[in-house]
This record gives sequence, C-alpha cells and structure tokens, in this order.
Amino acid sequence: MTTLKVGIIGTGGIVRTHMPGWAESPHAEVVAASDINGEALRRFGEAFDISNLTETPADLINNPDIDIIDICVPNNFHAPLAIAALNAGKHVLCEKPLAPTPKLVQDMIDARDASGKLLMTGQHFRFTGTARALKAEIDQGTLGDVYHARS
Repeated sequence: MTTLKVGIIGTGGIVRTHMPGWAESPHAEVVAASDINGEALRRFGEAFDISNLTETPADLINNPDIDIIDICVPNNFHAPLAIAALNAGKHVLCEKPLAPTPKLVQDMIDARDASGKLLMTGQHFRFTGTARALKAEIDQGTLGDVYHARS
C-alpha cells in the first residue's frame, strides 16, 4: 500500500493530539508543516523531526507531493483552508468544529463533493483500542440495544 504524505497546518496545541495517530499509521507520514508563528513552527519541526516547514499554508496546499492536509488552526480559519485543500485535490482532516457556521460547513461539504476527496473531522478517541472494543461488543449485541452511552 502507498504511504500517504501529510501536511499539517497549525502547529499549536491540538496538533499534539493528532501526531500520535499519524506516527502509528503505517499508511501515512507527516512530511511538512505550516504555521504563521515561525517560532512555534520551528519548535514543532524539531520535536517531530520535520524539516519541510513554511509560514505559508498555501505552500502545503499546492504541494503536489502532499496527499492529506491536517488542519489544526482556530476554527474561524477551517473553511477557507479546507476548501482550498479540497479544490487542490487533497484529502482533509479538520479539527472540530468544522466551521463556525452551518453555511461554511455546507461550503466545505460542497467542495468535498466536487473534489471526490475525503473530508473528516477529528474524532481522536473513536479509533482507540478501547473504543473499538466497545463498538465490537455493541455490534455483537453483548450489551443489548444501546441507545445512549456516556463516559
């Protein structure tokens, strides 16, 4: 299977919850990052051994070697970055919420539909071993009909 190349936009706090998942995946590799804060970008690059760093998100979006854009910036910037990435033929993983308004979320969905690429919001715990085991128990009917759960 091909290893997909990931570009991270936004190297602040939330990206630290994304990086373990990327590191564990045999199918993806983080190869580049962007942040308008040059110092935060430099520290991120050092921490995760990433040398392709830019303060301009469009550099990642327009890079033909990048397959996935992981958006980890404040949510008022999600829609324009996601739409640009989808229009450039990239898959997009976007931190939640997708956007601050339903209209912008719909614009993102429309861009996804037009591009044929994937758009997903970050659901970090959905793919943990514990969550998968619980889902398997539910699917097998072990717990009966589950209508609501709270952790």
